[in-house]
Amino acid sequence: MDGFYRAFEDKHRGSREQIKNRQRVYLPLVSPLALVYPGAQTIDLGCGRGEWLELLGELGFDARGVDLNDGMLQECRDRGLHVATEDALTALKKLPEASQAVVSGFHFAEHIPFDILQQVVQEALRVLRPAGLLILETPNPENIVVGSANFYLDPTHNRPLPPLLLEFLPEYCGFHRVKLLRLQEPVNLTDTRRLTIHDVLSGVSPDYAVVAQKAADPQLILQVSQAFALNYGVTLGAVSGRYEEQADQRLHGLLNDVHLILQETDRRIAVLESKQQQYEASRPKARLKRVLKKVARRIDGAVKSFIKKHPAVHAKLAKFSRMIGLSRLINPILARISVVSDPSLKPWTDPEKVEWELTQEPAAVREAFRDLDAAIKKADKR
Repeated sequence: MDGFYRAFEDKHRGSREQIKNRQRVYLPLVSPLALVYPGAQTIDLGCGRGEWLELLGELGFDARGVDLNDGMLQECRDRGLHVATEDALTALKKLPEASQAVVSGFHFAEHIPFDILQQVVQEALRVLRPAGLLILETPNPENIVVGSANFYLDPTHNRPLPPLLLEFLPEYCGFHRVKLLRLQEPVNLTDTRRLTIHDVLSGVSPDYAVVAQKAADPQLILQVSQAFALNYGVTLGAVSGRYEEQADQRLHGLLNDVHLILQETDRRIAVLESKQQQYEASRPKARLKRVLKKVARRIDGAVKSFIKKHPAVHAKLAKFSRMIGLSRLINPILARISVVSDPSLKPWTDPEKVEWELTQEPAAVREAFRDLDAAIKKADKR
């Protein structure tokens, strides 16, 4: 089982360098204690491969760790770290009061029953020096994917610990102040990109930590106040709030687009209606024009037919056109009308003949003929 769990940690938790980089977030909190208590002892519960022990050692602490997995501890021993195969609560009870600057446990609390965890926190308060820190990091069940699925990847996990529960525990046990740190959220979650439902489900900080400080002289407490004042991580409320805000903006944009489309549709409908009205208004004119053309063709045909059948009219028009100076316009038209050759009919020499012929035509033609004859006679007198 030791070999399996080490392989599991290597695959799913991350490399040593990745874990050390993640744990550097705690350095601003513990570094002031390294100045206050140079070379002080610290203990890491469930130390695993020893990444945090290395960081504490680099700060000058006398860092020690305990774990029950000898496979994990072997790597610590290979690196010369001070570790022991021991139960966490047992190890704490062996320590003298006010002997540790830091008591830590990374992904440790979720492996033990809650009543044991309570005792661990109580013992940590006892063994910490004034202003000393308790650090407990654990998976964050506020992250829906972590709380519903990823937490149970580890077969040794006991139960998820809601942040408010773990935050309350050291307060209840008597620590001076407690800080909640949400950690390891995706880097791009804090930019202005469009969030997806997947961001809401998995974008909340997948880990969180409770950092509790033991009471001390105010000057010692101030040593880490700046780090305590910072805000860490992303909450479910923040992610879901941003998602809803962006959804509202998208909906507003969509409604605005629909409004613009409707406006454009109304405009085009108005144009079509206007054209339809113009078309409807032009239809009678078009029909009238067609009728007039048809009537004009019929009149033209009737006039030409009349002139063709009556040589006297043909000759009279030719004479009249010369008299009024329009012969160049009218004569070419008359020339295209071939009259019926009738030697017995002398143009306008036989009034009775003409009158008889006119009686065969419609009244309008007879009237026009008489007007034409009267105009020619009037011109002759001049």
